[in-house]
Amino acid sequence: MMTQQQPPDSSRKTYDAIADKVGLVPNIRLRDNLIQGFVVVVFTAVGAVVGPFVTIDEWSPGFGFGALAGLIAGGFLSGLVLMVVGLGRKA
Repeated sequence: MMTQQQPPDSSRKTYDAIADKVGLVPNIRLRDNLIQGFVVVVFTAVGAVVGPFVTIDEWSPGFGFGALAGLIAGGFLSGLVLMVVGLGRKA
């Protein structure tokens, strides 16, 4: 019995379709991950620059706390945007 071979890219398209429709699986789209990485780096850098000006006591803790806050905010916000974009792809 002969089986029909699928094109090599079809499994990737199937995975992406399931990821967009169902969710709860890692996003392996390179473009999405590069955009999210860039946004997180920018937010971390901005937080590191702004952090020392927000704290009054010392420069070092402000830098670290600002970078941490930027890292968390960048990851959360970029993930939220990618989630909405994924819902748009679903439609």
